[in-house]
Amino acid sequence: MLPKILLAIGGVAFAAQASALQPVDEFLRAARTGSADNAEARAARRQVRAEADAALGRALPSLSLRGEYTRNELESTLTFPDPAGGPATAVTLTPRDQLDGIARLDVPLVDLASFARVGAARTSARASAKQEAATELRVQSLVSQDYYQLVANLALVASSRRALDVAEEGLRIAKQRHQTGTGTLLDVDRATAEVERNVQQVAGAELQASLVARALQSRTGISPVLAGGAVLAADLREEPPLERFQPPDEELPGLAAAMETRVAAEKEARAQRLSLVPSLGASLTERVTDFEGLAGQEATWQAVVGLSWSFDLTTLAGIRAQSAAAEGARAREQRARLAARDDIHRAWMTVQTNIARSRSARVQAEVSARAADLARDRYEVGEGTQLDLLQAQRDAFGADAGRIQADADLLNSRAQLRVAAGESLLEPPRRGAP
Repeated sequence: MLPKILLAIGGVAFAAQASALQPVDEFLRAARTGSADNAEARAARRQVRAEADAALGRALPSLSLRGEYTRNELESTLTFPDPAGGPATAVTLTPRDQLDGIARLDVPLVDLASFARVGAARTSARASAKQEAATELRVQSLVSQDYYQLVANLALVASSRRALDVAEEGLRIAKQRHQTGTGTLLDVDRATAEVERNVQQVAGAELQASLVARALQSRTGISPVLAGGAVLAADLREEPPLERFQPPDEELPGLAAAMETRVAAEKEARAQRLSLVPSLGASLTERVTDFEGLAGQEATWQAVVGLSWSFDLTTLAGIRAQSAAAEGARAREQRARLAARDDIHRAWMTVQTNIARSRSARVQAEVSARAADLARDRYEVGEGTQLDLLQAQRDAFGADAGRIQADADLLNSRAQLRVAAGESLLEPPRRGAP
């Protein structure tokens, strides 16, 4: 059974009475078939595999069949007298109508360059399969990023609406105080402006949620359900040591693809050098005709064994080009290795940083919320100013928005760490985690 990704990487606790957003693993599964990047990678793998089969076919025996019909303007014959004095014998050299059937079998006996190219093509096919796996992980990374940003935006919409409710309550209090003579018209105008500012915040938050939802739909092919809100759960547990996320090179699909590509380039370079070696081949041709001719037979065969060798300036240039290509592939492999290890280190450190950010943001949000409540109480009884109240409310909203984004970034960074380590978010971890 597939693991519950929400629990495996921190999870998102949804409000039971309202939230209807699908879980992240539903989007991840849909992306396997709905993502254009994955579809392109699958097509590329099939193409390279077919090219490998074509390279193998060129190194195997081949059979060709050909049928011919010949119509000559003139028929050519020779007449031979009978030595015994009998009637002369006429022999046709070129008939007016002739039917021929030809079967030819070509067998490469020794062609080292072609054999080496077969190995290179098969290695390229393996590299393409690794690249397909790397593409799927990259798509999972993007889907996870969009998903948790969508969750954060939905939570921010809910927070913005709560802030709007608070601002409207502040406007009600300001109007009430103005009517009783304990408040000024300036306070009412300020409260009205604060309400409108929060209206704009709600509209902006809804826009961002809509845009991210659209991006998520484009990547996965399924439409997110935006009804209701999402509550981000605190996930402040520490990750295992960095060494736990350092798999062997071959377990990192992107790096494994670069390694296979380097091997394929080296085999291509070797094949180009082997083109200096002569090739040996054989052919067998069977010819069937309705015209016997001088041979007096309707079927004849011919067997040929040939040794071929060619050399020109392009041969040496091709060797240098393939050698340079192999050297470039080795450099790209090393660059991919360094980038993969850097990505793992960056992702692990990001998780540690986001844990601290999330812990701090949650404390800040709690303190700011209490300060806003206190400022409102003081303003209601006339002990505090409206400016203090507005500033406290803005601070509370900003702190809540920061908490939401910090929690979403933490969940996403945990997912990015596992993707960087070559682990699919839809499969159990290969290495044990706490």
